[in-house]
Amino acid sequence: MSTQLRVGFEDIVESSRELWTVQTAGAGPRGSLPLTGEMLLEWSSGDLFGLTQNAGMGWDPRELTRPQFLMLSTQGGVRAPDGHPIALGYHTGHWEVGLLMQAAAAELKRLECLPFAAFVSDPCDGRTQGTTGMMDSLPYRNDAAMVFRRLIRSLPTR
Repeated sequence: MSTQLRVGFEDIVESSRELWTVQTAGAGPRGSLPLTGEMLLEWSSGDLFGLTQNAGMGWDPRELTRPQFLMLSTQGGVRAPDGHPIALGYHTGHWEVGLLMQAAAAELKRLECLPFAAFVSDPCDGRTQGTTGMMDSLPYRNDAAMVFRRLIRSLPTR
């Protein structure tokens, strides 16, 4: 399949001066971290830093010490809240996986847990058949498994 570029690089990166006006400060989340003396003495600096990250992303600080669960997904593409595509994934069902993750996260929160989500998208084997991409499609599964393993280890408090 051959496509002809009709949009130039300058068309994509062209921007107005308004884009350079960046807000660099704002109100932080309300509340305080649930720190204890034991946490400060026993927890790793990474675990303590994680509390600040979690609060900074908007999670209620009172809930930060709940049991943590990591959900992993192969979501791809970007869908609008009303369901229409903003950017396609490689195959159908690619963004619906995100809806399943959303439902699972809501249930974990209801159970007073602290859900985390990480994503490693995947290719479409059918889309790559007969192309040079088919040489990567199946081996990609091993690569993705390694990335998932690293993501799991990167949240040691789960």
